[in-house]
Amino acid sequence: MRRETENLLLLLVGATVLVITLNGSYLRYVKAGLYPFLLAAGAGFVLLALIAIGRDIRRGGRDVPHGHGRAPWLLLVPVAALLLIAPPALGSEVLVTGSAVRPAGPGDGAAQRALPPLRAGEAPRLQIVDLVHRAVWDTSGSLAGREVRISGFVARPGGPEVDLVRVVISCCVADARYVYVHLAGLPEAVEDDAWIEVRGFVEPGSARRDPELAPTVRVAGFHRIEVPEMRYEYAR
Repeated sequence: MRRETENLLLLLVGATVLVITLNGSYLRYVKAGLYPFLLAAGAGFVLLALIAIGRDIRRGGRDVPHGHGRAPWLLLVPVAALLLIAPPALGSEVLVTGSAVRPAGPGDGAAQRALPPLRAGEAPRLQIVDLVHRAVWDTSGSLAGREVRISGFVARPGGPEVDLVRVVISCCVADARYVYVHLAGLPEAVEDDAWIEVRGFVEPGSARRDPELAPTVRVAGFHRIEVPEMRYEYAR
């Protein structure tokens, strides 16, 4: 690969990382906590590329080729594509390509324990992954009689059952899985992939009765919402 190609590739990689970080589309691929690292990495790539280009200009453009043909230029295609046509965030396709988050239960040798109480006030908002965690592990009864709010997209795994689902990542979409709860008493039909916010109560013991440890939420009310900028929840 010629030095001009190397420098251009490095510059494009850095510029792409900076653009998707600053415009927020990086959240389609990694968790929010990586923002400062992506910003530093993108700026570092751009700086290195500019230094290399400046050095080559001072040397009068003399170059020694390191490869043959035009094939190295093909490396620029995926970088340019990411800059110009950003792939969408993961959604319902993860139900086919991924696996469910299944918290270890008492039968797996794990110990249940008392978890901190929910935030005071009416219907605190929870991540679905947190709600499932409490429904399986908590011995303090923090969910008993408490109305909570959760949001996600609707899915029907088969039959009349309706689930509310979120994609869960630990670091990036490469480790994406999904977490879900069953919805009971939804007052009207909602199409698959529609995003809704639900207010409701977790049916006592429903998670431990379910083969996949998914609790059932008895719906007290719901409304449709726009697809959130932060589509992912984060695993513990």
